[in-house]
Amino acid sequence: MNDKPKTKKECFAQLDEMLSDADKQAIMKTKDLIEFHFSLGLWIRNNWLYDCSTEDAENLYKAFGMDTIICQPDELSSEIIEKYQKYLRRKHAIK
Repeated sequence: MNDKPKTKKECFAQLDEMLSDADKQAIMKTKDLIEFHFSLGLWIRNNWLYDCSTEDAENLYKAFGMDTIICQPDELSSEIIEKYQKYLRRKHAIK
């Protein structure tokens, strides 16, 4: 899992693989995602967004509809977690 994701699908697949069921439940149930800023958000920033000039990071910004010029890694990591929460809620509502 050393490859940085380039799309939302790849991003969510990597998060699905690395997070425990308990972590996913916590993300689904929380009302304030800011509690993940210094845990999962920090991991995302350090592992996927550290060098914002790389093509992989730029692809991830684009995948989430964000501009690399005005968007900061903090904003993108928050957006990823927010979209991941929605993805998990939809995924588990079907079952």
